[in-house]
Amino acid sequence: MMRKSSLWVLALLMIILKLTLFTRAEVWGIRPDATVIVLVYVALGLGPVAGALLGFLLGLAEFSILSASMASMPLAGTVTGFLIGRYGTKVMHESYPVQLLIVFLAVLVMDVINFAWYDPAAMPIILVRYTLLGGLYTAVVGVIMVFIVERIAGLRLEG
Repeated sequence: MMRKSSLWVLALLMIILKLTLFTRAEVWGIRPDATVIVLVYVALGLGPVAGALLGFLLGLAEFSILSASMASMPLAGTVTGFLIGRYGTKVMHESYPVQLLIVFLAVLVMDVINFAWYDPAAMPIILVRYTLLGGLYTAVVGVIMVFIVERIAGLRLEG
């Protein structure tokens, strides 16, 4: 799992990128989701309680800031953070392909909860159109960011 200092560096980097670069990093109308990346790595590093708490707070912040109709964001974040913290730590998350899969699954869980609540009828279309590509894009960006934190900042995942 990641050292706490690594988690803070990653979280800070992702917030900065979300506010700057990610707003321009759109591909086919899809942007990487820095919130999910931070949530996954905090949940993997600190466990299910910290993951659930951070997921709730991030979901609440996004709901408040975006003033979106996605009232399910805190619930989706809480469930996702808990599940990743509880079951994600049971697998070898030190491997980049496994990290990629975990981030992708986190995007999938969050979107299923959000869109099942928001618009169940449109959920299959939304999942195919946005979640699959968005999840893959977010997962690739997340693994690249972890690689950067590990290599450039000198912080690394611990087994």
